[in-house]
Amino acid sequence: MNKTFLTVSLILVSGIFISCSKDDIALNEPITENKIDIQKLLDLVNDVRSAGTTCGTVYYPPVDAIVWNSKLEDAALKHSKDMMDNNFFNHTSSNGDKFVDRLNAAGYIYNSAGENIAKGYLSEESVINGWLTSQGHCANIMNPDFTEMGVGRIGDYWTQDFGKPKE
Repeated sequence: MNKTFLTVSLILVSGIFISCSKDDIALNEPITENKIDIQKLLDLVNDVRSAGTTCGTVYYPPVDAIVWNSKLEDAALKHSKDMMDNNFFNHTSSNGDKFVDRLNAAGYIYNSAGENIAKGYLSEESVINGWLTSQGHCANIMNPDFTEMGVGRIGDYWTQDFGKPKE
């Protein structure tokens, strides 16, 4: 198993948090550089979704493709930047916000939503493969309720946000 992924999993399980005040970060500042290949990420995720896969011990049959959403990308990118700038790894932002708070701040109105995070990966293929080896992350990728995705990468911090917009 990838050492970085194992370390990340242990950090998540241990519940280590770094506290900062809301003044320590500026989540509304524009971030202009997202070092990803959007089409490659969509292709990798949709290839798995169209084929079906086993996540841990659970088989997920094929599901519909997802599309890119720039609001999800914005929320994901800001979270990756927050994690890198404040040297932490968690679904909770350094100011205490949960991922749904970040989606709301980005203006994404949803019926359902989910999030994957990763650290230590340097390519689209490696991060997707890492997520697919984790039952929970893989289940998010295969969730038929999600119709849209956005990914943000700063350095080797990745955030993948999923959603289905409210109709």
